[in-house]
Amino acid sequence: MTTDFAIIEADLADPAQAAALIELFALYMRDPMEGGAAMPPNLRRELVGGLLAHPASYVFLAYQADQPVGFAICFLGFSTFNARPLLNIHDISVLGAMRGKGVGAAMLARIELKARALNCCRLTLEVREDNHVARGLYRKFGFAEAMAGAARMEFWNKPLA
Repeated sequence: MTTDFAIIEADLADPAQAAALIELFALYMRDPMEGGAAMPPNLRRELVGGLLAHPASYVFLAYQADQPVGFAICFLGFSTFNARPLLNIHDISVLGAMRGKGVGAAMLARIELKARALNCCRLTLEVREDNHVARGLYRKFGFAEAMAGAARMEFWNKPLA
């Protein structure tokens, strides 16, 4: 397992870190698990500004040497049942060549440190049912299906054009 990488909390005001996120995100979108589509030009232009404007976003970048190899985008939420914040891992991705080398686990550990510093009651994430590799990593890291043993929850949305 390779451990010569670093996980940083990104400063998206830094043009190099912002560019790294955009390029990693573009590769993430091309992954068949994420739809396999090219990143639209408007998203390429607006993603960093949108994240900078969002008061509760946290972005992490993984580097091997000086090369970006992974990212995570998280959002702070609030648990009404615990009266404390929670941190949702909205997107997380590691370049294919770096998968299986501990980068994902290191990012999860760094995200957990941030969540603990923010006094969060839990970490949350969504994962595709057929993404067995990611599910295995999340289980190893201590994640479990939410509401296990209770009524299954579904993820719904209503697009707002």
